[in-house]
Amino acid sequence: MGYTESELSVLVVDDAEMSKLNLQYRGIDHSTDVLSFPMLEGEFGEVVPDMLGDIVISAQTAKTMSEQSGTTFESILDLLLVHGILHLLGLNHEEGPAEAKRVKLKTEELLAMLGHSGKEFEWFFEEETCQD
Repeated sequence: MGYTESELSVLVVDDAEMSKLNLQYRGIDHSTDVLSFPMLEGEFGEVVPDMLGDIVISAQTAKTMSEQSGTTFESILDLLLVHGILHLLGLNHEEGPAEAKRVKLKTEELLAMLGHSGKEFEWFFEEETCQD
């Protein structure tokens, strides 16, 4: 995606911590699967141009998603990490059908690079379980 020398941080938390973060930063008082905090945007976006930002993943929600979908926990973590990275890079599935399709295709492309098949995650897009 053109960021070969960039870095990001990943934090894995429980639902209680994710709820706190979601409330603090988005005003939404419940947990979610993944939050992204991009550092390429905003007033200070050029201060550290090699830092993409921070991704926070709820392990509890990932486990629930794994159990409900029959997809391995590790695969769900890969999915949420890729989803978070795409948000860091400015892609947003909530900006309409065309952008949602673009996010889906890029997600499948990146997951394929990690050894996953696109069909493994169809439920994620069909059921619109993207909670962020």
